[in-house]
Amino acid sequence: MRIQIHRTSRLLCAAGLILTVALAGCGKEDDAESVVETSASEAATPEAALAGAAWLESQLVDGVLVNREYKVDDYSTTVELAYALRAVAPESAALPAIEEALAAGVDAYASPGEDVYAGSTGKLVAFAADAGVDPRGFGGEDLVAQLEARTNDDGPAKGRIVDQSSYGDYANSFGQAWAVRGLTLAGSEEAAAARDYLLQQQCTSGFVRLYFPELRAKDQTCDGAGAAPEPVDTTALAYVLLHDLAAEDPILAAALDNGINYILDQQAEDGSFSGGDGSVIPNTNSTGLAGWALHLAGEDEAAADAAVWVRGRQLGACEGELAKDAGAIGYDDAAVISAGGSGLTVKTEYQWRLSTAQSLPALLATPEGTTEAPCPKAS
Repeated sequence: MRIQIHRTSRLLCAAGLILTVALAGCGKEDDAESVVETSASEAATPEAALAGAAWLESQLVDGVLVNREYKVDDYSTTVELAYALRAVAPESAALPAIEEALAAGVDAYASPGEDVYAGSTGKLVAFAADAGVDPRGFGGEDLVAQLEARTNDDGPAKGRIVDQSSYGDYANSFGQAWAVRGLTLAGSEEAAAARDYLLQQQCTSGFVRLYFPELRAKDQTCDGAGAAPEPVDTTALAYVLLHDLAAEDPILAAALDNGINYILDQQAEDGSFSGGDGSVIPNTNSTGLAGWALHLAGEDEAAADAAVWVRGRQLGACEGELAKDAGAIGYDDAAVISAGGSGLTVKTEYQWRLSTAQSLPALLATPEGTTEAPCPKAS
């Protein structure tokens, strides 16, 4: 995603992650194994999760999501969609096509022109490794070497990923978490440094901040910056991506447990998650990612509460423009209501896809009898 059109996609991705903010796996007490194989087999997959998976599959065009508003392939959300499918429907017939599409789009997504995007590269390294494909040759590129080249080697920022781009450095803790997973699964010598840098972004209270300090700052830590608490998205994503790597890493395990405690403290009585300070309203991206992490951590009651809230923003069998969108999950109540007018449009479908991809695995904890959103009234 970038250069002129790629840059547009990058901003879209950043906007989606700021609004809220991308695997599934075993509980934290299990041995490390593929992050996507255990969740779907723990119990019968709820109908709500299967409906969301089917809708996501329907959004793909030759294995990739296409942002029709900006006329670009949305590789970033496609990766997250793939992990959602692996969690909920690991035998999905769409997964091979996604792998093929991502391999074909390696350069367009991670290294267009002279630019190299570290977070995008980290996502692809993790995706390939979890798919059982060598990330050192995925799409004809050595993505591990590419990621290592974008990982700082020394100084206070050792282990930090950095973009090489004429547009500036947009690397953040989301990309860092993907990079840690990718480098670890690939057996890179730089995995430990990347992991250590990510842990520096966690404040003592448990949350992982999204944005890095200035690259030249002597103190790169979250505590050193006196960072204010943030929405749970980054903390939840770090848990989802790294919990299965912590079995033999007590420092990582302790950090992730601290993160789960922070997430539990942020949950509202209705099961939802938001910005806490009112800067971000309750939404399915935050609630979905948090619910996914809680489900994996064995926090069953809290995970079920989050799933119920997400389910309440998922479309059921509606008539008219929304007839084809059963299973889609809206960002919030306003998104669901507004869809009653003209359905999902070229301008709104990106948000629905991201919300569904990031919150779908949380529905694995859906209690029986939980109902979907009422069909919005046509305006």
